[in-house]
Amino acid sequence: MYGRLVRLSQDATEGKDVSQEQLTVTDALDTMVKWFCILFGNQFTPDEVYDNYPADRLMHDIALALMAVQTQTTEVLDTFPTIPAVQEAEQILAEAENPEVTIPHEACPCRNTSIPPTTN
Repeated sequence: MYGRLVRLSQDATEGKDVSQEQLTVTDALDTMVKWFCILFGNQFTPDEVYDNYPADRLMHDIALALMAVQTQTTEVLDTFPTIPAVQEAEQILAEAENPEVTIPHEACPCRNTSIPPTTN
């Protein structure tokens, strides 16, 4: 499915007609979520991702993971799910005002516990 998505996006970018392709957003998302689970060693199931992963971060984090794997920079995947920039800024400001207090990330069963770095 991923290969099909890449081919379709390349065809569309080249101006080819892809209107007859039978591809749904649901199918594409399901495929990417399954890949995301495999990437993290099946620490969670697709259902657990859909039920527990922050919905506003899911596509962003999948795209980030995909780019990290493609560029062999998987160490950026140590802190998933990511947090929105506004929330991160608020956390930094709060910690700067009171260094003794740290604001923990929300607990999520999808949080990565370890992912091996890619090797060449």
